[in-house]
Amino acid sequence: MEILTWATGLPLPLLFLMFVVLCFIPLEAFSVVSRRFDPKDRTNDNIGRASLAFLSSAFIFVGAFTIITSYNEDARLHAAGEHEVVAAQTLMREVRQLAPTDSTVRLAVSDYAEAVLRGETGNGGVLAPSNEAEDAFGVLETVAVDLTERPGTDTYRAGEVLDSINDLKLARQERLGELGNTIALPLVALLLVMAALNLSGIGLFPSGTSRGLKRTYTFVVAVAVASMLTSVVLLESVQFIQSGLALPLESFISDLNGR
Repeated sequence: MEILTWATGLPLPLLFLMFVVLCFIPLEAFSVVSRRFDPKDRTNDNIGRASLAFLSSAFIFVGAFTIITSYNEDARLHAAGEHEVVAAQTLMREVRQLAPTDSTVRLAVSDYAEAVLRGETGNGGVLAPSNEAEDAFGVLETVAVDLTERPGTDTYRAGEVLDSINDLKLARQERLGELGNTIALPLVALLLVMAALNLSGIGLFPSGTSRGLKRTYTFVVAVAVASMLTSVVLLESVQFIQSGLALPLESFISDLNGR
């Protein structure tokens, strides 16, 4: 997983070119081996075509599944972040109805939102729970509970505030749970193995006399494989996730502070 994390920090064009170069290694290595074959011997053509058809189909399936899984993980994380913002907005609405002149909860919500933005949306290059945000939420929860326990407080409205803070807590837990839902390393490893097998098979077959046609075909395949691998890394990158996760929070903070 460290390799995937490192790859997500590279510029996209550089990453794509790196994958293209890596794709040519097995292609060229096995192509050299295939030069020892007798160009007049066509007995392995049927096996070669069948093997390539199977390997190509398997790679396309695994690649498509990996890309779709990555996209769905990102969508769930963004949805969880938006849900948390909605829960915070609901809390503020209930607090205003309970205590229109109170500013303690608003300040605590603002501090919490700022802590989440700094430490848990990827602004620092890492998507992980933040102790600062956890502490800020603890302060927010305490302030909200204290507000509901003031003498003369409307019991019904106090209950709505408590329900709202509980909903916000659940929304936070949901978002933090999605932070750890990065695509499984075995799935990425399987994709790389399938790519290597597919490229190696193309390097070996067909072993006919048209080397120019074979090299053109291998170049097209290398670009296609590199594009698929780059797509997976892009969907798992902090840079891709951060914008969609931070924008709703930034808008909420702006509205909260009257900016």
